[in-house]
Amino acid sequence: MSTILFIHVGDELLDGSINPYSSEMIKQIRQRGCSIACVMIIRDEICEIVSALQFALSLSPDIAVVTGGLGPTIDDVTRDAMAKFLGTELEISDEATIWVNEALVRMHSRAKIDEVGLQMARLPRGSKALKNITGVACGISARVEHTDFFLLPGFPNEFMPMFEQYVLPLVESDDIEELEIKVMKGEGTLEPIFQKIVARFPVRIASIPAIDWRDRGNTIVIKGKSDEVRSAMTFFKGELDKIGSDISCQ
Repeated sequence: MSTILFIHVGDELLDGSINPYSSEMIKQIRQRGCSIACVMIIRDEICEIVSALQFALSLSPDIAVVTGGLGPTIDDVTRDAMAKFLGTELEISDEATIWVNEALVRMHSRAKIDEVGLQMARLPRGSKALKNITGVACGISARVEHTDFFLLPGFPNEFMPMFEQYVLPLVESDDIEELEIKVMKGEGTLEPIFQKIVARFPVRIASIPAIDWRDRGNTIVIKGKSDEVRSAMTFFKGELDKIGSDISCQ
C-alpha cells in the first residue's frame, strides 16, 4: 500500500481567503485505499520549504506531492528550495524550455520565450521535468532514498491533470478497504470495544464524534485489508449487540 504526503506552498493559503486543502487529490488517494501520512501548509520561504521537505523524507512516504511556488515571480521559490534540499544547483532544461515556449505561444501568442519564461524551465540538476498540459510552469520530479517527490504548480486546474498523469499511476492500493458505521453510543462506552478490535485484528479505527451523537450517532471508520476490515466490523457489531446499541447505517 502506498503512503502519500502533501506539502502545499503559498502565503495566500495561510491568510484564510483560500481553502488550502486539495480535497480532490485526497479523495482520489482515499478511493484507492492508500494512506495519507501528512498534509502540510507552509509559506513561500526557502528555509521553511527545505525543512518541510526534510521532514517529509523523515517519514519515508512512497510519494511526496508539493504544490505551489513554481511560477516566474520573486515569491515562487519552491524550485530553489528543492535544489537546496537536493544539494545541487538549478539549471535550464532544454526539454522544459520547449514546453514552456509552446505553452506561451498557445496561451499568450508569444512566439519567443523571455527571461521571465525561462524561470519556469529551471529545475534542480538531476531531476526530471514534467510537462504542464494546461498551464506554463513545468513540474519537477526527483527520487530521494525511497521517496518519489513531485513538484506541481499551485493552481488546481494545472496540478490536478498533472497529478492524475504522473502521480496516480504510481499509487498502489494493496486491497485496502474502509467501512463506516454510525453508532448511538458515546466514545467512552465504545473505547473498550475499540481496544478489543485492535488487539484481534490488524486494522485502524477512527472515531469521528458528533455533538448530537444521541440523535445522529458517532461515526466509526475501520480501515485495513479488506478481509480483516470485514471481520473486524462483524466483531464490532457483535459487541454492540451485547450492550444494546442501535446502529443507524453502514
